[in-house]
Amino acid sequence: MKCHEAEHLSYLDTKHSESMERVDPDKEVSSATYHHDASGNDYEVFRRGDDLIHREIIRGVNGAELARTEHPIVFTLGSGTHGKSYVYHDGSHFGQSPLSWYEDTGKWSMSPGYDVPFHPGFGRKLSTECFFCHVGAVDRKRGNPNEFSILEEKIGCERCHGPGEKHVARYRENPKFTGADNTIVHPSKLSRELSEAICQQCHLQAAGKALRANRDEWDYRPGLPLTDFRIDYQYRLGDDTMRVVGHVEQLHQSKCYQQSESLTCITCHNPHQTVPAAAAIDHYRKICLSCHTDDSCGKPHAVRVADAQNDCSHCHMPAQGTEVPHTAFHHHRIGIHSGATTENEPAVGLSSVLDVARLPEIVRKRCEALAKFQVAQENPGNSNFRDYGIEAAKALIEVKNTGKSDPDATTILAMLARSQGQASIAGDLAGEVLAKELIPSRPRLESLRLLAGLAYQRREFDKAAEYYREVTELQSEPFDYFQLGVAEQNSGNTDAAINALKKTVELAPHHVNAHRFLAAIYQSQGRVDEAGRHSQLAQAHAMRLEQLQQKTLK
Repeated sequence: MKCHEAEHLSYLDTKHSESMERVDPDKEVSSATYHHDASGNDYEVFRRGDDLIHREIIRGVNGAELARTEHPIVFTLGSGTHGKSYVYHDGSHFGQSPLSWYEDTGKWSMSPGYDVPFHPGFGRKLSTECFFCHVGAVDRKRGNPNEFSILEEKIGCERCHGPGEKHVARYRENPKFTGADNTIVHPSKLSRELSEAICQQCHLQAAGKALRANRDEWDYRPGLPLTDFRIDYQYRLGDDTMRVVGHVEQLHQSKCYQQSESLTCITCHNPHQTVPAAAAIDHYRKICLSCHTDDSCGKPHAVRVADAQNDCSHCHMPAQGTEVPHTAFHHHRIGIHSGATTENEPAVGLSSVLDVARLPEIVRKRCEALAKFQVAQENPGNSNFRDYGIEAAKALIEVKNTGKSDPDATTILAMLARSQGQASIAGDLAGEVLAKELIPSRPRLESLRLLAGLAYQRREFDKAAEYYREVTELQSEPFDYFQLGVAEQNSGNTDAAINALKKTVELAPHHVNAHRFLAAIYQSQGRVDEAGRHSQLAQAHAMRLEQLQQKTLK
């Protein structure tokens, strides 16, 4: 800020400076109600003192209130250009509100992915990965990606220019330094691949992703190849539909990109310049005319003006719908858009978005296996991916046999072994991870969860409870608390069981079996009123869920 005042002021005018903001109730629509037809839930937005509150009310089949959950909002996610989502903080964990604001319609509606009968409500927890494209830096507690504090609440200078400590030190020691400055990254001076990688770290989010062994999203530094840290994969299903952050794949398909060595993200998007809406057509048209001529267009000038104010992007980068409701972005496959697909992509299959030919074959096999596992997990009913589990397992066995395995790969291999009925092998692999992975990382968490489930199946409830206790310390999920509650009760720890089951229904008020189990425990203790209350809630929630299920089948 002190040395680059002009750049800092221009940055404040960009959307990167608004990627996440601490909520200010005075700037928000702070009084609203919304009814979600698909789930039957009601939502309220209101102020309580200096807090902005989001509330969810779950109603039964007769309209009676069954449960209400509310949280003070601490952050808004998104610049607000198209809309924004809302973040709460519950103890040590961040979570997402089921309600979002959509600027294009000027209305509240369900957050992306929530406009369905069965959604997680306030149950979706946000990890460091969720914040990666919205904040500059985080501080993980004990290495736990689910428990952290946010150090920089914006996408700041270092996200594009790299660490600035040495750069600052050089000019403090020698303010008149004029030589080649290799202490800071200048994106415009990088090769096209490395310059694009800076943008791709956030604007490339494909169907599947695999982190390189012992790497993390936050390890990436500007000026390095993105594929040194992660590999992104896309599947092709033969259509031309658009994803919200599919700009990279689309641009690479464009003949403008393929026939040029210089066209890149910053050709059109200057990160330090916000183009006013009134000047946008002329601004971007001049960029097009730096390569093309006015006569390149097949339509007469008068027609172009009448149809689209002579806006090149209107035809060659048309606005298309995305998977986020009420939102449309410009398609970045610059070219002729007829409405039909023009890509000669295979009907199905995963392929790396970026070139990974330089990477060792065993690295490519490992990463593709991890991406296949992710895609299969996220699309369990898609027949196109039914063999991905077997294919991923074969590749990861090969990786392990070469001695190149790592905690992430071993954990996923353990999960695949369990899914294929090989409980003993799964347990051995998960135990291997626990012995080596001492920090509360994602591999340790998933291995603990796997071992807890195996112990539970063997009715070794003491051991299962031990594992689930650590799992619930690392991540707050209702499934884990319910399993812990049952294991504790079967181990004779009734008070601990009650606490775990109460936490279950706090996180997931509609958890029918948790209410039933609480009712049974309370009944055995002679606590008739509490038993009756949970029995009634179990019945009411079960009827509601059955009604929703019937609606989805119609």
